[in-house]
Amino acid sequence: MKKIYTSDIEKLTNLPDFPYEARYEKNITGFEDYEDMRMAYIDSGNKDSELTFLMLHGSPTWSYMYRHFIKEVNKANFRAVAFDMPGFGRSDKPLDEGAYTFESLRSSLICMIERLNLKNIVLVVHEWGGFIGLTIPMDMPERFDGIIMHNTTLVTGTNLMSDSYADWRKYIKDNPDLNIRAIMARTNKILNLKECNNYHAPFDSYESKVALRVMPEIFPNQKGKQGIEISKKAQDWYSNEYDGLALSLSGMRDPLFPQEALNSFFNSIKGIHKLPGVDNAGHFLPEWAMEYGENLIKTYLAYREKYLLAKEEKEKEEEDKNNINNV
Repeated sequence: MKKIYTSDIEKLTNLPDFPYEARYEKNITGFEDYEDMRMAYIDSGNKDSELTFLMLHGSPTWSYMYRHFIKEVNKANFRAVAFDMPGFGRSDKPLDEGAYTFESLRSSLICMIERLNLKNIVLVVHEWGGFIGLTIPMDMPERFDGIIMHNTTLVTGTNLMSDSYADWRKYIKDNPDLNIRAIMARTNKILNLKECNNYHAPFDSYESKVALRVMPEIFPNQKGKQGIEISKKAQDWYSNEYDGLALSLSGMRDPLFPQEALNSFFNSIKGIHKLPGVDNAGHFLPEWAMEYGENLIKTYLAYREKYLLAKEEKEKEEEDKNNINNV
């Protein structure tokens, strides 16, 4: 049996402003060599609501990053679900670097969606949560209601990446025992010390940070890397076939993803609604959800109402047309 690292759950329980119980699933697709590995998730709010907001994090964060938005989803009486990817947060962490691939992580997310039988999903993604998560709706479009993107894109090997992202990847390589507390404090002036400690809590030892070290290595930034082909397929799907809702929101002070690169991707999505950026927000945009979260949900619902009305009218027109042709 291959080894896993299990974070100390006592350090990850009763965190300030994060009252969400960790639930677990075992025998996760993509990680079959780790039979006892648990993947953690949050399932909060109204389980019978019309919509389920599914939140996927990036690196080096975990579902804790969505605490402000989860609160707003609950207040709006919807269901909030947030996964911790294998190797992150309260999920178990395989110690073999080879366990973490684009496909294994993608398979784990699909596994959880199917295992929890999530439907009417509003996919909320940030960074790696988008790199991987945005490739999923094309394979199960019937489960998705729409998408909300925070500072992310599809990575097809041709993306314009900033020097800051290259510096970040080099920094991880040069500092394999990452101090998450210090990284989050340095890049998010909005955070207090307790919040930085909470980000650090799942990564309290060198071996607990395997996934953090691997992610830059598996980033599909050049030809031949895993993830590029399926990302290209997803890009084509969004451009030509996708007919759902898509909203984008950017932190305008993000040094990692140039607005030019993000806009190039956003503009390729049929019918996307690009919302005004959050001027004082950086890369970790969901940290500002205490300011914009309620309005973001209201905006999504407003666009959804218009979308459903337009869809209903189109279907009626097609039905009338068919009736005339059949006379």
